Amino acid sequence: MNKKILIILLALAGVLNGNAQEYLTSFVESGTVENQRNRSEVYATLPFFDDFSTSYKYTDDTKWLYNNVYISANFPMMPVNYNAATFDVADHYGKIYSRGSSNPFIADTLKSVKIRLDSLDNQLLTPADSLYFSFYYQPGGFGDSPERDDSLVLQFGYGYDVEVYDSVNQHSYIERRTNWRQMWATQGVELDTFLMTCDENQYFKKVMIPIVDSCFFVEDFQVLFFNYGTLPTQMYPNDRSNMDMWNIDFVYLDKDRSIDNDSYPLVSLTGTVPSFLKRYQSMPYKHYKENPLAYIDIDGYDIHMTNLDINTHQVKYSCEVVDNNSPWSYSYEHNPLIINQYPNVGPVNEHVIMGDFIYPYTDDFDTTSYTIRHYIEVIDEHSGEVRGDSIIRHQGFYNFFAYDDGTPERGYGLVPADTYFAAQFSVSCLDTLSGVQMLFNRTHNDANLNFFDIVVWRDNNGKPGEIIYQLENQRPIWHDSIAYCFSFYKFKEVVKVNSIFYVGVHQRYSKTINIGFDSSVDNNQYNFYDVGEGWKNSAYPGSLMIRPVMGKHGYFVGVDENQEVAFDIYPNPAQNTIHVEGLDTDLCNEIVIYDMTGRAVKRCLYRNELNVSELQNGVYMIRIINKDDSYSTSKLLISK
Repeated sequence: MNKKILIILLALAGVLNGNAQEYLTSFVESGTVENQRNRSEVYATLPFFDDFSTSYKYTDDTKWLYNNVYISANFPMMPVNYNAATFDVADHYGKIYSRGSSNPFIADTLKSVKIRLDSLDNQLLTPADSLYFSFYYQPGGFGDSPERDDSLVLQFGYGYDVEVYDSVNQHSYIERRTNWRQMWATQGVELDTFLMTCDENQYFKKVMIPIVDSCFFVEDFQVLFFNYGTLPTQMYPNDRSNMDMWNIDFVYLDKDRSIDNDSYPLVSLTGTVPSFLKRYQSMPYKHYKENPLAYIDIDGYDIHMTNLDINTHQVKYSCEVVDNNSPWSYSYEHNPLIINQYPNVGPVNEHVIMGDFIYPYTDDFDTTSYTIRHYIEVIDEHSGEVRGDSIIRHQGFYNFFAYDDGTPERGYGLVPADTYFAAQFSVSCLDTLSGVQMLFNRTHNDANLNFFDIVVWRDNNGKPGEIIYQLENQRPIWHDSIAYCFSFYKFKEVVKVNSIFYVGVHQRYSKTINIGFDSSVDNNQYNFYDVGEGWKNSAYPGSLMIRPVMGKHGYFVGVDENQEVAFDIYPNPAQNTIHVEGLDTDLCNEIVIYDMTGRAVKRCLYRNELNVSELQNGVYMIRIINKDDSYSTSKLLISK
């Protein structure tokens, strides 16, 4: 999308009229930080580099000591390459920091391990070695932009020795301490203003800092990012929610660099991973099979690439789709194309039409899933050491409809009380609705923990019409131990639906309900609201995180659509037996399977084949624990 058009859309989305209105805010991630062990004695050497592309939710603990940042491809808008680190005002449990106030306060931090800048390969490092530290940054992205009183700060730390006297034991000793020096900071700004100041077609700005002071050339040099945030004084609960977001990407420290001639040997994929479905991110396999051509996006999709090398390159894009439950697969290879350097053109957009692609529709499964891998490879004779890239997406056909991709960048609600909002859905044949999954935003002191009603409507000429079911007196449900977890609201009776129907909320109180809102996937033509003046289409681009669950067999959710998992599970969904691949079995110690409440339901020594026949239908977290107590986690779906 042209940047200027994007800015206009963002501006229009912020227009609010009168006291009765839609209300959009930022989302609080609810989850836990994994592998938070003491790593104070971990050291790194040059080059120190992290583009966050191989991390999922949390940072690489071989590079970062502690942090509350969130790693994803969804919060940043067109990062330098896939994924970026997002700073905000919520801790890793998704709660607003207790120290938060209307005055600027330090919120998230990202602190590196100790980096050896005293020597490299037994050679002393000095300022003559031309060391530079660089990174890219962006305010807001698809989340909330920081305000003028907010800021993003970078400090460098270096160790120094202090003689300390122990009065109890009456002797002196040398203690190593860290001195921090501020090297860079920037003030908060709205995203549209920031984009106007970026180089043509770029969404991030680059910061490049020379390391010339001799105090930094020590064995325990460190890097520290943190942000100052502010909580507004307004009384709407979503005004005191997650906000003031910054995104950073492509952190790089090395010698022999130049501010006028700096590059990195990488051609990369970026942006969010495209869906091959026209309307939904996920849908029941039953309805897909009824009319597959109606749901496949025959108009194609956009793939975004960046060339971070000093040279222009010819590249080949390809993708592979693999059925996780059968031998079926599909491969596509695009015509070679030329990509110019990122500083000159920013991300390059290529529209891809695969032509004859369609997911299989003759299988007898009730549910199924596919793994889609996108590749980019440098193929010209000057490629040298330039690396290509790959990203992954999981396409699920489960028992629910989803417009969102699972990551809520904001929260949604209405003002005043006694208002309604709804999302439109369409089924291919008569079906039953057994409940709905919803994901709610947390606010300061959980101020939006109010009662609401879940409502189902028939269609009335493209808008909600007659109410056919109402589940009263519900409240938001949060899961502290699982990031971005939907909660299931089971209906007390099965509701029959045919053709077009609507699922939404009757918001009883003036405090907005703050349901999750995916602002990176625009489906506002299917979002409706009524504040007493009749049903209207939403003005905000994005997707309400409401997922109607079809059928009579409860609910389950699929694997995260954009998750690059550390190991493979197949089949997934599973019935009786699963196989685990992609891990070094010599390092693995134990397997633990948790249900959605965090309760361990199965525990055993590691094996690559596991009987899970005793597990009931639903979604589980499977954790592989290594002998050194590190672990990897993925989702397991049981469907019998």
